[in-house]
Amino acid sequence: MPRISLYKPERGNDYHFIDKQVYEMFTVGGTDINIHKYLGPNNPEEGEGTADQPTYDVVKETNIQDLLFLENRDRKYDADVYTMRGIYNVQDIDFDLSQFGLFLSNDTLMLTIHINSSVKTLGRKIMPGDVIELPHLKDEYAANQYDVALKRFYVVEDVNRAAEGFSATWYPHLYRLKLKQIYDGQEYSEILDLPAEEGSDNTLRDILSTYEKEMQISMQLLIKQRLMHLKVGLILITIIQLLQTTTALLH
Repeated sequence: MPRISLYKPERGNDYHFIDKQVYEMFTVGGTDINIHKYLGPNNPEEGEGTADQPTYDVVKETNIQDLLFLENRDRKYDADVYTMRGIYNVQDIDFDLSQFGLFLSNDTLMLTIHINSSVKTLGRKIMPGDVIELPHLKDEYAANQYDVALKRFYVVEDVNRAAEGFSATWYPHLYRLKLKQIYDGQEYSEILDLPAEEGSDNTLRDILSTYEKEMQISMQLLIKQRLMHLKVGLILITIIQLLQTTTALLH
């Protein structure tokens, strides 16, 4: 009589049966996620490649743009958007007031996706650098001058096999992604330059970016600081003149 064992060296019928049930769970209870596939860093202009920023023959995800700082600043993304299903725990967004300002305390999302369906959809394993859009978090009633909904974009920072995704056969079925909300940076310029909606003249940067507001605040603070310096300077001049007048009278 053969030995009874749930684990087998090969992924047999038991594994594929459980995997189909897991995928069905995402189909029924998951939410759509749109993925902007990271293709790799853009090459430098012709003739501008250096030892720390080399020119590669092919744009690939494994290329490193800056070998000195180990950064990929000029990222290239696929023009096509891929859709799959994911599950995560929705949480309240709270702010913490500290001595350094107001910060988000829980701006990190832990998203779970199905391994085999994600690899089949993307053509590869999902990896850090991919940008995920959550359509169900659109804010249709935001107080702005645009007629489009505010979207929510997150970048994948880490990918691991989820502990709850291991079945009785000891094989994994789920990936657990660590997501952070993107900012108006050089890395995501290709995504933020896309139209906010089909046929719209506004880009995602026009809607999502806070750069212009931050620059206006900085300029106002700079003007106020210069006015304060000017005021202090006038007060010092007045004090010096009074001291000179007093000294002349005493003599």
